[in-house]
This record gives sequence, structure tokens and C-alpha cells, in this order.
Amino acid sequence: MKKFWKMPGNSIKKKGCSKNGNQEMEDRMKRIGFIGLGSIGSPMAGCIIRAGFQVTVCDKNPKALEAFKKTACRITDKPADCAEQEMVVIMVANDDQVKAVMEGEDGLLKAVNPKQPPLLAIMSTVMPHTTQGLAPACAQKNIRLIDAPVSGLPVVAEQGKLTIMVGGEAADLEAMRPVLKTMGENIFHTGPLGSGNVTKLVNNIVGVTNLFLSVEAMLVGKKYGMDLTKLAAIMETSSGRNFSTKDWERGKATFAHFAQSLELSKVLVDLTRKDLQHALEMARKVHLSSPMLEQIVRVVEKFSYEEIKERWRAVTE
Repeated sequence: MKKFWKMPGNSIKKKGCSKNGNQEMEDRMKRIGFIGLGSIGSPMAGCIIRAGFQVTVCDKNPKALEAFKKTACRITDKPADCAEQEMVVIMVANDDQVKAVMEGEDGLLKAVNPKQPPLLAIMSTVMPHTTQGLAPACAQKNIRLIDAPVSGLPVVAEQGKLTIMVGGEAADLEAMRPVLKTMGENIFHTGPLGSGNVTKLVNNIVGVTNLFLSVEAMLVGKKYGMDLTKLAAIMETSSGRNFSTKDWERGKATFAHFAQSLELSKVLVDLTRKDLQHALEMARKVHLSSPMLEQIVRVVEKFSYEEIKERWRAVTE
């Protein structure tokens, strides 16, 4: 069974979108469309803007767009308005949203001119077959497509230090690297189209579990009077090392960010539930028994948003 697809070889303009005089900018693409300004997408778009690119940002949420009125070249709620850019990044929350951005009434595909197609990076974490399923329509429009999900929470995204896992043609990755490197410091070519999301979802079986389990571990230590900074440093050199022990202050900042409000907690919990469900679905598609993963999925589904918010808050105090 073939697992991966192999690809073949406007809103109102704002002031301040003139050409950059920098020679490096003259020699590379300049106009970028960025669709999806959530908790990770927003800082990612900010990194591209700060690097000097002329960015059209797109989101259905007016509040998300408001934050970019002074920095983006254009703001819009229609993905089709990004069709004339040299590269488009899609960073929406789930598979259905990716399909709507691509194939909806105001979707990207209908608006693309096949004689001047954009490069396209779908950076949302979705099932591999979601991106693969869009490949034929992209090929008809001469769109060069990669899947490029990211690992790292908002604090890391703000710093432009995400890990990016790219599935697709190596030449397409290289064409898009100037933009990708503004958002991530670790960029890996994982193989054919779809393999980026396989990599991300496998990673998240462990990463998402740690997001919840590491907080429980730290709360046990806290109840026994441990200095959590010292505990994290010890765990970092021991078998309990995880994303939060590498830099406990940054780990605390991540938990504090999502503990600010029930809405933010819900955003992260819903994304983690989606990723775990996708990982379980991938295992089932290849007839692999994953009893531990099944139990983790059940436990995370049972948590209330308020309970998780309070746990994240408690570990930062």
C-alpha cells in the first residue's frame, strides 16, 4: 500500500509595503501569505514580518487580525486573498480547517493562477492523508506543496526557535527555507509528502503525554517541599528529562501562559486531544496495538479544562 504522495517536479494594501532595499531581500521571495493566527500561528507570522517579508495575514477572527494592523502589509478573512503571494503558510487548528482554507468558497485553490502559483507549506498538525489528499489538486495548479508541522509552544514560537518537520520534495523545502528559517532553528527533511506529520504525531505521543505528566510529577515534588528549579535540573541529567526540565523558567512560562484563562487552556487541551487521537488513528491504520496510547487518550479526554488550568497554574506559583 502506498503511504506517501510524491509531488511532480486582494484586500486593501496598507502603507509601508514598498520594496525592501536590502540586496538579500531583492534576491529572494518577498510576498508571503499567512493563514491562521492562533496561539502558535500568530508569533510565527510575527517572526516572518520581523525578518523583512511583506506579509498578508488571514484569519476568521477579527481580534487576531487586529493585532497585525500596524505590522502586516494586508489583513483579510479570505484565504483566496493570499493566492497571489509567492509563498503561503497554512497554520490552522485541524484537518477540517485546512480543507476549508484550500477548498472552501473563498478558498486558496480556486484563486490560484497556475501560471503564477505560490509555494505552499501546510504547517498545521493534521493526518498525513489530509495533506496527501490535497496534492493532486495542488499539482493541477502547479503548486509546490510540503507538509511542515512544528514542535514548540508559544514561548518558543515567539523566539523563532521552533522545530520544523518537512515532508515533500527536497527542492521544495530548499525553495521555502528562507521563510521557514525565520520561524524555526531546527528544520528536518523527513521524507515524502505526509512524512512530516507522521514524524510530528509520533513525537507528540511522547510530547503531549509529558505536557500533562510532567506537571503531575512537579506537583508531587512541590508537596514534598522540593525546590522545583533544582528538581528540574536534576531530572534534566536523569531519565526524567523532558521539555520543561531543559529550561524550567521557560517551562513555567509555558504553563503560566495557558493558565491565564480558561479559553487559552481549552485551546491547548483541544489541540493535544486532536493530536493524540490522530496518533491513535495512525496506529490503527497499520493494525498496531497501542494499549498505553489508548489509555492516555482516555485519561486526557476525561480531564476538565478547569482542572488542567488549575494544575498548570499551581506548578508556576
